[in-house]
Amino acid sequence: MLLPIPLLFTPLYFTFAANALPSLLPRDDFSPGGQAALFNSKAYLADSIKSVMLGSIRTSWEQGTAAAGVLEHDNPEYSVFAGSPFANNGNLPATALQLAFSAAVRQGPDGRLSQEINDGLDGAALDGASAGPYVLLGTFTEPSRADYFQSAAEKQLNYLLNTAPKTSTGAISMRNDGHAYWNDGVFMGPPFLAYYGALTNDQSLLQQAFDNVRLYREALLIDGPTGKLWAHIYNEDEASFWDKGLWATGNAWAALGIIRVEETIRKSAFADQMRDQLNELQSWTKEILDGTFAAIRSEDDLIPNYIDSNNTFGDAAASAALASVAYRAAVINSDVFGSNYTEIAGRIAKAVLNGVDEIGVISPYVDPLSWEEVGLLSTEGQAFALMMVAGWRAWLTWNGQYLTA
Repeated sequence: MLLPIPLLFTPLYFTFAANALPSLLPRDDFSPGGQAALFNSKAYLADSIKSVMLGSIRTSWEQGTAAAGVLEHDNPEYSVFAGSPFANNGNLPATALQLAFSAAVRQGPDGRLSQEINDGLDGAALDGASAGPYVLLGTFTEPSRADYFQSAAEKQLNYLLNTAPKTSTGAISMRNDGHAYWNDGVFMGPPFLAYYGALTNDQSLLQQAFDNVRLYREALLIDGPTGKLWAHIYNEDEASFWDKGLWATGNAWAALGIIRVEETIRKSAFADQMRDQLNELQSWTKEILDGTFAAIRSEDDLIPNYIDSNNTFGDAAASAALASVAYRAAVINSDVFGSNYTEIAGRIAKAVLNGVDEIGVISPYVDPLSWEEVGLLSTEGQAFALMMVAGWRAWLTWNGQYLTA
């Protein structure tokens, strides 16, 4: 990702209490039945959303994020949210493997996936690893390229463990040229470490995935107007925040990464031995959902781009990603993530899908390279919407709803 321009914001004070989810405004039906009807009327949009996403991929983190979205939508049986994600059930997850193959073909000489495009490598240490789980997926679902995928995955793992810079706490730096924590790094690196550990029965890699989430949280968690949330970027070399703002998409990246690490550990052979880690990960997901959902805007049912700013806009990208996390969390533990979460997710889903234009572009969403501006096209924003539709479908199915889409 590009280096940041430091941002300064004026705090916006909210009328609701920190960590208290706002009561929902009048008042569509966001019960499971009401949401099923909404889903059946809107889910067809996923095909055009996906087409726009696939046509816009240009960077290493977009490659992995798109693969995540398309796998969860097209082949949910291989998602870490499925019952047995690490076994070949006879289906070929073709689109996800196409993206994984491209990531492996463009692997850099140091092992980072999705690097060799245009005339050089990117400056991120973790972004390439975002495609790692889908490269590993190829090792057991596409026999003709299994060895090729395995070699690419091993090189990516070696880079993370032995080449990428480490912070003073031992966390893998987000940047390849220094020591920094970016909250989006939690989606990029730890899920690959966890997936590799689950697939090879290596508990030490699962623990490293957990530890990196923990260390990033410790570095970035701050108090905000709606509760504790993650600041965007801390540069350890300069001992200062490059962006201390509570960027909604950054918090969404973190939540997406946390819940994937949690589910990967849960589906591994070491779930019983790692109950404490699973409980911690769940609490950190809740922490982010509580702080972001409490900031939902009444005028458009979206999360503000910067939660601690009054110079901002409702961001459909972050909102869709967070709604997807809420739906997944509700299936994992409905006692913790009850209707107060899924009703807000339903409001967001309606708002996001109402903002899809005639060719499938979501709006409004943040420019992925200029974090305070509304963007025209965002691969990650499109992928987040696809993840939202997939998570929404999974929650409705879990609730026994009849879906026609």
